[in-house]
Amino acid sequence: MTNVVPFKRRYDAASKTTRTSNWLTPATDANSAISNPSIIRNRARDLVRNNPWANKGVSVITNNVVGYGILAQWKAKTKSNTKRAQDLWKAWAESTQCDAYGLTDFYGIQQLAMRAMVESGECFIRLRPRLASDGLAVPFQLQLLEADYLYEFADGPLQNGGYVQRGIEYDAIGRRVAYLLYKAHPGATGRFYGTFSFGYSRVPAYEVIHLFRSDRPGQERGVSWLAPVMIRLRELDIYEDAYLNRQKLANLFAAFIYTDEPAETEEEFSDVSELTPGSMYTMKPNRRIEFTTPPKADDYGPYTVEVQRGVAAGLGITFESLTGNLSEVNFSSARMGWQEFGRSIDGWRWQLFIPRVCGGVARWFSDYCGIPDLSQEWTPPARMMVDPAREIPPIIAMVRAGLCPLPEAIRSLGYDFHATMDEIKLSNDYLDQLGLILDSDPRKTAGLGQIQTIGANDAKTNKTAA
Repeated sequence: MTNVVPFKRRYDAASKTTRTSNWLTPATDANSAISNPSIIRNRARDLVRNNPWANKGVSVITNNVVGYGILAQWKAKTKSNTKRAQDLWKAWAESTQCDAYGLTDFYGIQQLAMRAMVESGECFIRLRPRLASDGLAVPFQLQLLEADYLYEFADGPLQNGGYVQRGIEYDAIGRRVAYLLYKAHPGATGRFYGTFSFGYSRVPAYEVIHLFRSDRPGQERGVSWLAPVMIRLRELDIYEDAYLNRQKLANLFAAFIYTDEPAETEEEFSDVSELTPGSMYTMKPNRRIEFTTPPKADDYGPYTVEVQRGVAAGLGITFESLTGNLSEVNFSSARMGWQEFGRSIDGWRWQLFIPRVCGGVARWFSDYCGIPDLSQEWTPPARMMVDPAREIPPIIAMVRAGLCPLPEAIRSLGYDFHATMDEIKLSNDYLDQLGLILDSDPRKTAGLGQIQTIGANDAKTNKTAA
């Protein structure tokens, strides 16, 4: 008889033991897992309003992804159309003309959209066509809407073979066709809004940018980026309140005078129902006060730091950027953490924000500006260097060695290559016109500042020297 080898699971994670008995793992799809996004959204907003670390985490992600704005460089088939498109973009995007509320420019809208997505999980940018008589450089505006505007109670099949799911309409093959959007914010109250009594309208998908991070295939809606750390942040608030109350109790130092002699009047004895620091109390005969000894909270600092580390990890940012605590870093560790954070930023920029927001707005701009065959390049802000003196020379060496093209190096610093070259030429021509030679002019000075024997103009006529 052969020995029977007992069956053993290949993964402990699939075992059913006492360690996993209370582990609830429903087999829901990406959308069923976000069954009630409004609860998460409202809790996240409350944390951002009242918890400094939640607020800082949202700001860190927003400021690093968008910063002062992701810039567009337009191109057309002719030079005149290229200049015209760039001029129209500057007049429209770099002014409040682009904002339906008239408050900010396109870069401010980028900031608000990114912040809304991180905090609430998603937001909408709606196209608002305008009349030529409105006097805009390009006849449309952008209306930024919070996630609450989606009428998410509509579900079911449609007669045309499509269907509606949580306020989003799809065609028969699953493409987004339209959004059901409230005409006003459902949470608005006031003189003109009253209570929740707004209607909604069907808005074609072409006129809506739905910005959210997809964490799973097939995900239709976004969830707050604070979701993984929400309980930690809430418990930290509770812990800090308890610690503060313990410290208040510990500060109640008071002196008690005990006497067995009866008082002439009842008013001579103090009521100690409310202690105040530094007071002296005369006690009634045969009355004693005993205080409990609260546990010491010597772990306040270490516990707070560990929670902050968990929050930073859950948000995908560094502990130092969240807290500003640089006590345990040097150049190497700071740069390694900054590079890892940079990979997350690049992913959020190039795989999420630029394709959806910048690309969507660029599509509308191309359709409404009246210039054919437009394309564009996007240049996000440069990330601040940990130590420029150490980080700039390697970039120069890579360009000189042919390992990195000059345009890419310039874009990595947050500048547009063509605009930068035009400005360099303009400034060089002006310096030549004035007859000035600066140490910063590589055409005429060496790296250490010495005047070159052959300048740029001489090199044109002296091929040997050139």
